[in-house]
Order: sequence, then structure tokens, then C-alpha cells
Amino acid sequence: MKTKIPLLLLIFNIVFFYSQEKTTEKQIDSITNILWSSNFFNDEGLVKLTELYYQAKEIDYEEGQIRLLKRIVEIKSSYSDFISALQYLKHLKSLSLSAEQYEEYTYANCLEAKIFFMDKNYSQAKKVLNLAEKYLYKIQDKEKRRKAKTEIYIYQWYNFEKSKLPKSSYADSLLSISKKLYNEAVLIENNHQRAKSVLYSTNLMVNSLILLKKYEEAVKYLKIGGQELKTFGEVTYLGVDYYEAKGDVEYNFKHYKGSSNDSALASYNKAIKIGEALGYTAKTKELYSKVAEIYREKKDYAKQALFLQKSSNLEDSIQIKENKGLSEVKPLLYANKGDVTEAPSQNRTLLYFLSAVALLTIVIGGRKLYFNKKKNKIQPLKKVTSEKDPVVKTNPYNHLISLALKNDSSFYLTFLEAFPDFSEKLLNINPLMKISDIEFCAYIKLNLETKQIAIMKKISVRAVEGKKYRIRKKLGISAEENMYIWFSKL
Repeated sequence: MKTKIPLLLLIFNIVFFYSQEKTTEKQIDSITNILWSSNFFNDEGLVKLTELYYQAKEIDYEEGQIRLLKRIVEIKSSYSDFISALQYLKHLKSLSLSAEQYEEYTYANCLEAKIFFMDKNYSQAKKVLNLAEKYLYKIQDKEKRRKAKTEIYIYQWYNFEKSKLPKSSYADSLLSISKKLYNEAVLIENNHQRAKSVLYSTNLMVNSLILLKKYEEAVKYLKIGGQELKTFGEVTYLGVDYYEAKGDVEYNFKHYKGSSNDSALASYNKAIKIGEALGYTAKTKELYSKVAEIYREKKDYAKQALFLQKSSNLEDSIQIKENKGLSEVKPLLYANKGDVTEAPSQNRTLLYFLSAVALLTIVIGGRKLYFNKKKNKIQPLKKVTSEKDPVVKTNPYNHLISLALKNDSSFYLTFLEAFPDFSEKLLNINPLMKISDIEFCAYIKLNLETKQIAIMKKISVRAVEGKKYRIRKKLGISAEENMYIWFSKL
């Protein structure tokens, strides 16, 4: 695998970044297939997915945009960057509905429901999922309809699991949903997709059966999941979930052949190893706690304390990130709360009309931004005395500067809308540029001073100067050249 990833990156960079012509639909599909790997479920993948999305948008390739938007929203949600995720999600819902891609529309609703149940608004999450179900009959292809059903069942399961309501029967509800998921998953014809959906269902089934203390039945589905794991692959999020479920069975069901605290510990440690490699922090935190409990029972209090501390550290970072993300996104999340109960049969003409208007507005707005950018491109000054005297700011940049100074999370997306070729030019110079690097370069492009950047990012002036130095090294800007002039010409 290690030798494959650099090769994939090389292919991506040659085909995408160094192409002198517009990327074709076929090229976009090929690159998207590469980026769909779990190895790109990270910052690096997000940069490339975002760039590819704008390439698809430029050639009006709707199917490519929809597929890329799905992955972007998934990654941003996993980072608790909910406000940015919702902005992309709105585009995804509008585009998939207007393109009559109802499978993608139901999935977009599932992603929205996830944000609601993370905000502990389980009733609203349920409404969104109910809306998604109402669109299933519009999906003509049986295979796609099955896939959409499985997605809805997965998010229904998690909504029940998070709410734990009603207390007397929620575990039975979990089992019922996971069985419906399994029965639908085994009918999927595509081998990889079937393996994924069946593995998802068996993992959830095992969790449900353990809650009900039906351990022998849990073992049955664990074995089925183990077979599907060989097809789907261990080094995945579902691989982490599988080994956690295996550890849970071994820990709780001592009559299961080979079960013991040691075998459970081995399964948990395997799950932790994969989870840490993938950055699956929420699950890794749970696993640390389970390992700590086993060490407590083994009376190894030093290791118990170590894993409890690891769990606590992750808990703090996850909680801070999620709370910040949810507090920022609530005004946007609940702005159109009433819309989620609308069925496809209600106001259909109005819905299609508004979708068309929204899509037309996006296209016209994008073109306007593009031509305004060309018209108002900053001309380099004849003389700049030092890098501490940045190029004079011009009116077209005022809105972007305002977003930047507020440290608004929508700044990056808005900047890319205004300068769609900016990050591509930087990645042409150095394909290893990260999102944080490109965003910092955007501040320089807008001529923000060192002190302004330090204040808005809440870091020291020295840290900003250090970042400038590293950006110079990455982009090959000489010490003699003024950085602001360099970016004004980019």
C-alpha cells in the first residue's frame, strides 16, 4: 500500500495539475476514484477534492460535482467543520434535486440528519430521515434504491443509539433496524458495495445483540462480518468497528471459543492501531476506555491510568471541536427548519422552479465573480519599500478581507469562489501544499499585515513570520523578493 499511494499521487498531479486544458469528465471520474480511497480521507484529500469539484463546476459536469460534494461533506463533518459542511451540503441538495439524482438527495439528507443528532436534536434528525424515505420511490434503479435504503437505515440506527429512547425498548429498535439493513444489504449486486453494506449491518447487529445479551446470535453475525471484511479491507473505518465489535463479544461472552480478556485486548489493540492510522478519533477514544477497563481487571493500574489519560485527552479535544462547530452552525442549521417536513408531492412545481432559480443564481454568480476578478485584478505597485508595507487594498477585496479579519469559517470557500485558479497555481508549484498553507497564502494575496493575521488567528507575530518563512521555502520565493508583490502577480 505504501508504494501505491505515491504512485497514485503522481498520476493525480500529472493528469490534473499539469494539464494545460480543461479537465474532461472522464479525467474527473478517474481522479475521483483515486481520491475515494480512505488514504485520502484527510486534509490532503480535501484539498484535491475541492480543486476537482471546481474543475467539474467549470465544465458544468453535474454528476461529478455531486459525487465530489458528497465526499467533501463527509470529510468536513468528520472534522466537526459543520458550518463549511452545511454550505457544501446546500449545494449538494440543490444540485442533486434539480438533476433528479434522488439517491444522492436521500444521502444528503442523511448527512444533514447526522449533524442534527450530533446536536442532540433527535426529533429533527428523525424528520429529515423520514423526508429521505419519501424520495425512495423516485429512485428507479433497484440497486441504487437498495443502496439508498441502507444509508437511511444506518443513520436511523445511530439516531436511536444516540437518543436511547424509549429506554425500555430502544435496544429492540436498534436490532430491528440493523436486521432491515442486513436484509437489504445482502441483495446488493455490486461485490464491493455489498461487502461494505453487509459489514456495516453486521457490526451494528452485533452491537444491538450485545445490548440484549444475545451473545450466541452476535457470534453468528460476527463471523459473517469477518468474511465480508476480507472483501472490503481491514484498514478502513468499518475495519475498526469490526475489531471493536469482536473485542466486545470476546469481553462479554466468555463461553465463545477463545474468548478472554487477553483476546478482547488483542482485538481492541488492533482496532486502535487502525483507528490511529486513519485519524478515527471518536472511536479510538472509546477503545482507550475499554482497554483501560481490561487493565483495571488485570490489576495493571499503571496501564489503566495511561489509557484513561489517552481517552481523556481525546475527549477534551473532540468535545471542544464539536462544541465550537455546533455553536457556529446552529443559525445556519435551523434557518430553514420548517423545510424538512415537505414531501415530494407538495408544491412540486414551486420546488422545481426554486431549485432552477437557485442553480441559475449559482452559475450566474460564479461567472460574475470570475469576470469581476479579471476586471479588478490588482496591478503591482511601482515601488514598495519593504515587506511590512503591503500592496494597497482595493474595493473588490473588501468583503473577503472582512471575512478574513473575523476569522469566518466561510472565508476559504468564498475566496476560492472569487479566485478559482488560485490554489491550482500554488499546487502547480508545490503539490504538497496543505489547506492551511493555501489559506495563509490567501491572506497574503489580500495584503493582510503580519499583525492583522496574528490578531485574527490568535497567534504571535513571531509565529506568523515563521509561517511566512515556511511558505517562502515551499513556493521557492527568494528572500530578496517581496512576498506581497509576488502574490499580487499570481
